[in-house]
Amino acid sequence: MNNSFEIILLGTNGSCAFNSGSRQKYGTNTPCVVVRAGDETLIFDAGTGICEFRNLPESKSNRLSLFFSHFHMDHVCGLLFCSEFFDAAKTVDIYGNDDVQRILNGILSPPLSPVDLSCFKAATTYHTIGHGVSTRLFGGITVHACTLSHPGGTLGYRVEYGGKVFCYCSDVELKNHQNDAGLQALTHGADLLLMDSAFMDEKAIPGWGHSSPTECAEWALRVKAKQLALSHYGHTMTDADIDAMADAARRVFPNTFTAADGMRVEV
Repeated sequence: MNNSFEIILLGTNGSCAFNSGSRQKYGTNTPCVVVRAGDETLIFDAGTGICEFRNLPESKSNRLSLFFSHFHMDHVCGLLFCSEFFDAAKTVDIYGNDDVQRILNGILSPPLSPVDLSCFKAATTYHTIGHGVSTRLFGGITVHACTLSHPGGTLGYRVEYGGKVFCYCSDVELKNHQNDAGLQALTHGADLLLMDSAFMDEKAIPGWGHSSPTECAEWALRVKAKQLALSHYGHTMTDADIDAMADAARRVFPNTFTAADGMRVEV
């Protein structure tokens, strides 16, 4: 039996896949994270990063589970370009915090899209989930969901497999969670905690639903995470800006790294 638990970071940028030439080290794909847990493949969000999924060995899986944090465009804009959804041999379960099928059909329909969901050939099932919901998947995997502070609402996820924990918390304003037992429980003791670091420390804008590197590092320290990955960078940030964020976070939580498109991390 395959007991590996690996995270593949396909999209680590926020807002839009903009590159002025000053982002060579980290990449500019919008959010998409693949989790390989044993023989199962999970995908979190379908930004432009999902376009690379077809080139991974993990794309050979006949069964996929796709979890959306929310449906802002940077998290869904790559869905049409994931060829696995057009493969009749695949079985796909799609999860999200609202009427998933209705929302995706609104996005993937004219005039916004040349095709709609009826063009998906994979056997697709849609699941509406929310805060406090736990989903048990094949292979002994459990995924827990928690509401995060972000305009329109978003979900953070805790993936448990083989005694290890990966937490995916994209798009979250941590200042609004200081007394939040739910998010503390979701992220407590994570072996790898991925968090939204869209702002430099001195440039955070209240109410925009995002966080900064020092806030993420303080949270990782608070919940006794083992490793912190910063992600969902502001789209105008340069490689140097992101390097500076890593330095700021490590002063608080030394075991921090800055996520980059194409990076693989063993949990």
